[in-house]
Amino acid sequence: ILPFLKRARLYPIIHFNGIKVDRLLITALAERWRKETHCFNFREGEATITLKDVAILTHLPMDGKPVCASDHPPEDRDGMLGWVHFIHSVLGVKVPVKGSVDATDRLPPIRKHQVSITWLTKYFRDHYESHPLTKESPEDEKTRYAHVYLIGMIGGVFFSKKSSNLISCGWLRIILGSWEEMREFSWASACLANIYHNLCNASLKSVREVGGAMFIVQFWAWEHMPWIASVQHPDRDWPIDHPLRGEAYGTR
Repeated sequence: ILPFLKRARLYPIIHFNGIKVDRLLITALAERWRKETHCFNFREGEATITLKDVAILTHLPMDGKPVCASDHPPEDRDGMLGWVHFIHSVLGVKVPVKGSVDATDRLPPIRKHQVSITWLTKYFRDHYESHPLTKESPEDEKTRYAHVYLIGMIGGVFFSKKSSNLISCGWLRIILGSWEEMREFSWASACLANIYHNLCNASLKSVREVGGAMFIVQFWAWEHMPWIASVQHPDRDWPIDHPLRGEAYGTR
């Protein structure tokens, strides 16, 4: 499926699956985030994540059109049935809706214009255990697998919703589109906007969880504050008496 990801300029995302996020670090940064300025308010001054930071850390394209998704079904049908028909036409799988015979789960895979990523990826995983994907597989099979991989990575990793495994149907309109259309988007800009949005929510007292690509925030912190990184680099280590090290950030 790698050629399809390269056509969409999304090949770099294969390196960001299964990254462990330091929750304590993200919590400490969220407490210093100010939604009025979109900046971290440190004792030494303000700092923020820029578009250039995201582009360098992820290698995602920052030029192109803005990523805008709409929950309105692309077909003439209204509501969830329109999305069920759209998903079936592209992926060849009929997603059960509430009240249908094959909707055996307590919560249906599709609800309120959102689709369960777990259900969709499990469906294809079970299918390809009996029909492995090879270089000789039909082109449409490879395309479907590439689309499902992007659904899992974009909906479950880069633009995840707190503890939820649901992806908005509006995202499916973009992910399940043509590869040529996908390569025209500025994915780095979308990541940055989503990070700002989730940090603003996380800075509220009533919020206990944070979604989005917090691993990018973690990489940014390690890059600009190397003394808190998991791996120390001697050539970038700060002196022990440096004003930006130690008590200012509560580190060693």
